[in-house]
Amino acid sequence: MSAQSPEPLGFPVEDPALSLPETAQKLVEAGRRLLLAGGFDALTLDAIAAESGKNKASIKYYFGNKDGLILAIVDSLDYQDCLTLADNLRGTAGEERLQRYVAGQTRLAADADGFLVFFDLLPYVIRDERLRGRVAALYEWYYKMNVEWLGLADRVTPQNRDRYLGFVSLMVAAVDGLALQAALRPKGFDLEKSFAALEYFLKNGLDGFLASLDDPSV
Repeated sequence: MSAQSPEPLGFPVEDPALSLPETAQKLVEAGRRLLLAGGFDALTLDAIAAESGKNKASIKYYFGNKDGLILAIVDSLDYQDCLTLADNLRGTAGEERLQRYVAGQTRLAADADGFLVFFDLLPYVIRDERLRGRVAALYEWYYKMNVEWLGLADRVTPQNRDRYLGFVSLMVAAVDGLALQAALRPKGFDLEKSFAALEYFLKNGLDGFLASLDDPSV
């Protein structure tokens, strides 16, 4: 990313919503339903075939193996919500942009089914080097999206890029962490109030913090 030519938003792989043939989409949807119903242990090739109404050979044909299907499932999570948030933020600035940004992040964190699927897959993904690297690339896309969503692309330069990535990785961690708490439902937890606190800090402290990111002497 640079001030001269910010990278456009894009998915790390082909658009999971539009590039997959109908049969492949049915396999992804079947995998998500199995994960929601029974966790990772329920995600067997036989079960996927039965749930989707397709044969096991179709899994290999479209995804190569079970790991390929897992990656497609991860890619599909909250994808449409991310595109919707980008649309809602287009043409906005200042407090209105921050309000819409926080509202969109709140909706993402409230996607209980999507995060439950992700949390089911995460231990398996982390232990597999190839899968871990691929999902790490997905997080890099989330970082770039947050830069775009917050309207910061024209401020990022080769000199301050690492500082901005540190900031937006914190924003991504906030969504993941609050989504986890929303799934656990500890006593007294309120997702809306947590994001309201985040919005307050952004509105009152973001400008000063960004100035420090832009200052090479800090």
